[in-house]
Amino acid sequence: MLMRLNPIAKRIASPAIGSVRTVVNKATIVGRVGQDAQLGTPSGDRNFVQFSVATSESYKDKEGNIVKTTHWHRIVSWNQKLNPFLAQRVKKGDLVYVEGPVHYRSYTAKDGTEKHLTEIALRNFQYLFSKEHGAGHQ
Repeated sequence: MLMRLNPIAKRIASPAIGSVRTVVNKATIVGRVGQDAQLGTPSGDRNFVQFSVATSESYKDKEGNIVKTTHWHRIVSWNQKLNPFLAQRVKKGDLVYVEGPVHYRSYTAKDGTEKHLTEIALRNFQYLFSKEHGAGHQ
């Protein structure tokens, strides 16, 4: 069965149909910050910054009512140059653009239960609107 590839697929697919040279793991989120960014230091000397970003979508149900759902995304930055800025400036309510790969990890909590996290490892960041400053800034 011969399939047509869209332009993006043509760039990543090798000449042999079904064979792929490159895979992509990238999330792009535009949403509101849920809590002020927090600076953390795990065991070791590298710090990290984490914050959450909310995205919303709405649709009409069978009865014609508008249903709004909110999704929360955990954002983590390991960028040692960017982290001081993020920790100081990213505040609840800011509208931000974040981009990076999705990572999944597990750990054992203090109570012995296994916890699973899904997070976006921040690669690109842009302020779109800051509640504190009233406009986008970098």
